[in-house]
Amino acid sequence: MFRSGVTTKSPEGAKWLCVTIPGGCEVGQISVGPTGLVWAALLDGRALIRVGVTRESLMGDIWVETRGPADNLRTMQISAFGQMVQNISVTGNDQVFAIGGEDRAIYFRTGVHSGDLTGKKWKCLHAPLQVSRASSNASLNRDKLNNSTRSTHSLNRPHSLCDTSGIGDIGDQSHSAPTSLPVGEIGGKHFETPLKNPRAWSPVRSVGSIVGTEVHPESDESLWSDRQDSCIFAEDEELGWGEYEAPWSWVAAGACTIELNQLPNWFVEQGTITQTELDQPWRLQILEELKSRLQSQSYKNIPLAVDTTSWVHVGEGRINLNGSVYVDCVLQLEWVHTNGTLTILNSDGATTMQQFSLNEITCVQCCSEPGSPRLAIHTPNLNIPVIRIQFSSDSQMEEWQTHFTTVCREMYHLTGAPSKNSVWAVTALGDIFVWDSKQLINILENQLYVQELDLTRKLLPIKIPLYTNCIPGTVLLLSGYIHDDIDRFAINLNVYPTFKVKPKNFSELENCALHFNPRFDENVVVRNSMIDGKWGEEERYGENPFTAGKEFVVQIEITIDDYIIYINDNKFCNYRHRLPASSCCMVDVWGKITLSKLKIQTPSIILNPKEMLWRQIGGHLRRIESCAVGVTWGIGFDHTCWVYNGGWGGTYAGTLNSSNINPMADTQDYRVYENQRWNPVTGYTSAGLPTDRYMWSDVTGKQKRTKDQAKLLSVHWQWISDWLVDFHVPGGVDKEGWQYAVDFPASYHANKHFTDYVRRRRWFRRCAVSTMGPWTELGHTKLLDISLIPLSDEEDSQIIVWALATGGQAMVRLDVSASNPSGAKWEHVNSDKPLSSISCGPFNNVWATAANGSAYVRLGIKLDLFQGHKWMSIEPPPGNPLKEISVNEIGVWAVSRKGNLYVRKDISSGWPEGSCWQSIHMDPLIISTAQNTTGFKHVSVGAKEVWATTDGGVILRREGLSKENAAGSGWNWTIAGNWQHITTRAF
Repeated sequence: MFRSGVTTKSPEGAKWLCVTIPGGCEVGQISVGPTGLVWAALLDGRALIRVGVTRESLMGDIWVETRGPADNLRTMQISAFGQMVQNISVTGNDQVFAIGGEDRAIYFRTGVHSGDLTGKKWKCLHAPLQVSRASSNASLNRDKLNNSTRSTHSLNRPHSLCDTSGIGDIGDQSHSAPTSLPVGEIGGKHFETPLKNPRAWSPVRSVGSIVGTEVHPESDESLWSDRQDSCIFAEDEELGWGEYEAPWSWVAAGACTIELNQLPNWFVEQGTITQTELDQPWRLQILEELKSRLQSQSYKNIPLAVDTTSWVHVGEGRINLNGSVYVDCVLQLEWVHTNGTLTILNSDGATTMQQFSLNEITCVQCCSEPGSPRLAIHTPNLNIPVIRIQFSSDSQMEEWQTHFTTVCREMYHLTGAPSKNSVWAVTALGDIFVWDSKQLINILENQLYVQELDLTRKLLPIKIPLYTNCIPGTVLLLSGYIHDDIDRFAINLNVYPTFKVKPKNFSELENCALHFNPRFDENVVVRNSMIDGKWGEEERYGENPFTAGKEFVVQIEITIDDYIIYINDNKFCNYRHRLPASSCCMVDVWGKITLSKLKIQTPSIILNPKEMLWRQIGGHLRRIESCAVGVTWGIGFDHTCWVYNGGWGGTYAGTLNSSNINPMADTQDYRVYENQRWNPVTGYTSAGLPTDRYMWSDVTGKQKRTKDQAKLLSVHWQWISDWLVDFHVPGGVDKEGWQYAVDFPASYHANKHFTDYVRRRRWFRRCAVSTMGPWTELGHTKLLDISLIPLSDEEDSQIIVWALATGGQAMVRLDVSASNPSGAKWEHVNSDKPLSSISCGPFNNVWATAANGSAYVRLGIKLDLFQGHKWMSIEPPPGNPLKEISVNEIGVWAVSRKGNLYVRKDISSGWPEGSCWQSIHMDPLIISTAQNTTGFKHVSVGAKEVWATTDGGVILRREGLSKENAAGSGWNWTIAGNWQHITTRAF
């Protein structure tokens, strides 16, 4: 439409006139320049130019079409660049700017002049940003980490925060903190004192630390309110503003002029060779010819100049052996051919404080706190399960971390990429770890998992844990010697106890699936079971086949219906199941006998979670998901999606021990709360009552936090913004960012009421981390949750990926496979309410949780309709709104916002929604032994496994799972490694 009659005296004009456009064109936006140049952006990404515009003919004559950016611009960002134009603006001298329709980048039309108004081509620009308190949240671009001028191709919409050249610059910089912790002289060695200033804090919480609870916003009472304006769940508090890469939405250039002879420096390339030029066929052919001309020489018979099979690395640090105090020490790491030893000496090197073989190490983790670089060495089989070492600098810590990682890799022969059936996990610090299931191959024998335990010189009574499900086909062989003065002995297959929780304590009721009790004085063998602390009816038929002073072999074979017991290779009896045999967790033996060996044969895997060897993979993620064909995706703290590319190593391992690694970036927020109280004289002030919370605090008000005392975690982190008022707080804020309440603590709201006497305001400051890892960025769509499931067991089977955008919208990723792990495109799936978590099981089993805490199951999924056709709502457990869900062949499990765990019962193909929720309680023993553990944080359901993480950072494995007992019977726990997320969907 054209508005006629517009003048300075009549700015509203006279009337609208219709301007025809070419057929098949739909105009999305139009812009007019002062010289009469008219450009229009079409919805399909093309652009139209109006020619013939003069003073006499303001409407012009005809439209001329011009195409979008050329194909060669796609080489740097294939997933983002396209020929789509969303917005166009023309300067005072007819130069044209545009916004990309897909990548939201700024383009400049080159070659536009009076003789050629259509120009030559589109050029992508990097618009420099200025971040200040007055800046919008969208301007918090991750590009600020690298201050040096780079190519506009590398600066615009970067795949990661850093490039290879920038790593060295970052490593040379000091902690970018407003204030530093005091440095003292300790025993003649310089170390940063471990948090002598308790006010220094970080939003990242490390192992055993009480600082930085800000990273756990679930402690905020406002997050769990029942009001509709509460957030979906604490870990993804702001779902709508996850895109921090400044996606441009509008450009207005009418007030400026561009001198083509004096373009700004950010218009000009810095001589960087584009990826397109590097991938030209002629260049690749020349490189191949040069390689073929080089003569290869064999170096096998040439002796090594330096023998690296044995070496010793010595350094200084501070050691924590008793869990509270760090003392000076000397570290000595010795490697001899295929094994090594770590020796910890006191500060003078005269006394050995601790010494152990390196094969006792199961995991090496970073557990740093602000100003205190630390490593946690996990040795679960020693009397000290975790040894924490503090170093004087980040570089020294990373040096020792590299040495520990290298020797563990050599000792366990863990080279190359992990297998496709591995278990992945991430810590609260964003570190990525993987346990390789290849380690289980060593115990396979005739398609059965076999474990032999040497029990010689073991004193009785003895309890032997069974780290497997005693499913049908399991055989236990126990051999030993009977003493001459024997009266009776017993072999018990114990089940996890039943806990009766009381208001202030709990009672433990024992369970025994099989009590096998030969009694020599009565010449009988008693069989029985104990259920909830009560013995059942005894079975006593049959004489005692054992002889005093003789050796014996007891074989217990587990079938579907009963136990078959053999004595010295002769069948003795059958014993019907009274408790699920899969729930058996321990062999308990007592009496006057001497044991020699216990052999376990079972179709189910035998896995002691505490002995799992965790191997670090470079990168920085918050969530991770995998599937049975080996495709693994991850989500960063800034909601960026990453795809595992099959490499290994990273920044911690160095370039020599890494393969196929890429620059990687992530961001995180430091948050503090400004609290004020009202008084009738001065109004709201920072002077509170003696019983009030700190006027600058964390979200709970119990920890004092100030803006000036925030410190970055390591040299890899840098500030990318100043302190800003947060206007995206759950519950809403007023125009100045304040929330009001009657008193501390209370339910906060945005508008001040007459009875409101306190208020608070949240400030945040964003920091970014620069690292390396074997990950490839997947476009620029910010994600909240992901779930992967292959359609079949074939190696290159199609994989269905369900995901949630940061706004809670469900999506399906198409054409994903092992050969194409990134897939092709997203397809949106409609939902009535924003979703908070999503999980897909075998083919047609998709579940999700919504903002109101209810669950949804997707119906109508078919081979030709992966998206299904509608959602079915399912009520959550009473008083426990759900925040996360996981589904697979073994069942549907969910975690509530209160940290409770539930399993859905009676799910079948004809009844996909199931019948009810069954609560899975955490054993009181876990709560009492695992530090800071009060409830569940995350659950991951595999084909036959269920694993979970607690809010205290412990990984739990559910035992006793079977078709008859889908809820399982008990938990085994791994090392307490500050774990946040785990995926066992590939295992």
